[in-house]
Amino acid sequence: MELPVEITVPLTSSIPEVAFVLELGYSMQAFGASATTLEKALGRVAQHLELEGAVFATPTGFLASLRKEGLHSKTYLMRLNTGWSSLEKLADVEALVDLVLSGQLDAAAARQHLAALSARPPRFGFWLKVGAHGLAAMGMACIFGGGWREVLLGAGVGLLVGFAVLLAQKRHNLARLTPLLGGLLSALAGGLIGRWLPSVSYTILVVSGIIGLLPGLGLLVSMQELGTGNLVSGTARMAGTGLVFILLAFGVGLGQQLGASWLPVVPTLPLALPLWTVAPAIAMVALGFLVIFQGRPADYGWTLVASALAWATAHLAAQALGPVAGAGIAALVLGAACNTYARRTRRPGAVLQLPSLMLILPGSLGVHSLTLMMQKQTLDGLQAGFQSVAVTVALMVGLLLANAMVPRRTF
Repeated sequence: MELPVEITVPLTSSIPEVAFVLELGYSMQAFGASATTLEKALGRVAQHLELEGAVFATPTGFLASLRKEGLHSKTYLMRLNTGWSSLEKLADVEALVDLVLSGQLDAAAARQHLAALSARPPRFGFWLKVGAHGLAAMGMACIFGGGWREVLLGAGVGLLVGFAVLLAQKRHNLARLTPLLGGLLSALAGGLIGRWLPSVSYTILVVSGIIGLLPGLGLLVSMQELGTGNLVSGTARMAGTGLVFILLAFGVGLGQQLGASWLPVVPTLPLALPLWTVAPAIAMVALGFLVIFQGRPADYGWTLVASALAWATAHLAAQALGPVAGAGIAALVLGAACNTYARRTRRPGAVLQLPSLMLILPGSLGVHSLTLMMQKQTLDGLQAGFQSVAVTVALMVGLLLANAMVPRRTF
């Protein structure tokens, strides 16, 4: 889930070097950096600027104890709201770290660059992000096995959910409830369509409508943190990701309960589109998530390649070894490819990995599991839930093996 963010860091220190380290950490964390990346980057920058100290990061902020030679040490607590992501700004702020470490910028010049970067408005505005939700829903409806009715109507549900969620995010007190709102609207809209068009698959409409709200960034970063031994931050972030899934499932279940009496839906099996339609569907999904996660348009080509690689590997491996092994192998191949890209280009691997990972996330299984349990279909819900957990574990193991085979870019 991507929310708009404005970086406004209060004056935290009169020492330029200390102030830059704190502002840098605040910006990196706001744009989606993991706790491990943040601690390494700030540690290297502090050492380069001849500061003594240590940094401890959590998903909601970080502690930094910094000291300049000749002055007393001071501990700073920086807190911020989580849930923001901007892949383009994350890449730019990590590039700024490289410029500082290479000696091309001093602390004063780096602070000016960071202030300009933080003040830069998002590349994609409200209506483009609404359209991106519809585009991602359209592509995922095809990938989920829907026919042309599910593809077109799924795009409409995605547009409705995207518009409502982005509008609600403008209200601070409603921002945390947007998964609940998205699930509710998707279920009601899918039920209304299923009532008048019984031949349309209700399940595909609902799941594709909320696909843009799945917490892909939180799941990816939490797996990276757990894999690098940062258990406190990884566990906390995983719990936050689980809460988003619960809100989504509760919203879908609530929508189904509200519409059960006046929107009866008969489950139907869709007539899937030909296999060649998957290619344009992946292109739409890659473009949609690039906009949702505020990526750079110039990265679309590589994002499309990574997305196609992830889907093809998962599809072929799942046919040969089953869905769990397929997800793990796809994560391994995707992680190794993105780590190679990151090491060669000195840009975050998440720029490609996050949009591509959405194609193999078990989010639809998790939402379906919780909604089945809310409908008192306990055995079916538990079965779907166990499969979702197994796929998630396989993804984690695949990414860990990828990081072992091709080490992640570091500072």
